Amino acid sequence: YRLIGFSENRDGKTCAVLVQPFIANARLATKEEINDEFIRLGFHPEDNGEYYTNGKHDIFDAVDGNVLIDEERNLYFIDTIIYQSDTGGYDKYRSLSPRCSK
Repeated sequence: YRLIGFSENRDGKTCAVLVQPFIANARLATKEEINDEFIRLGFHPEDNGEYYTNGKHDIFDAVDGNVLIDEERNLYFIDTIIYQSDTGGYDKYRSLSPRCSK
């Protein structure tokens, strides 16, 4: 991502405006490919795969619809959410995520 500035959303809140390069010849990664990459990087799944952690950082929303893989098997993570471990990120994520029941 590259930060190009700030704007205001429809709720009047300040938001970052980002651009990202187009990833040619990519497809959606499978759950297995995502899991294998996180394991390779030293992360492990928690809460039935709801998020991954390495004890320092927790990564949420790295699901098969948010991860692309190119022809060279490079993974590209889009819209993932990262919190420092043990800072309440899990509760915050669950309270905001439409994937979690309220």
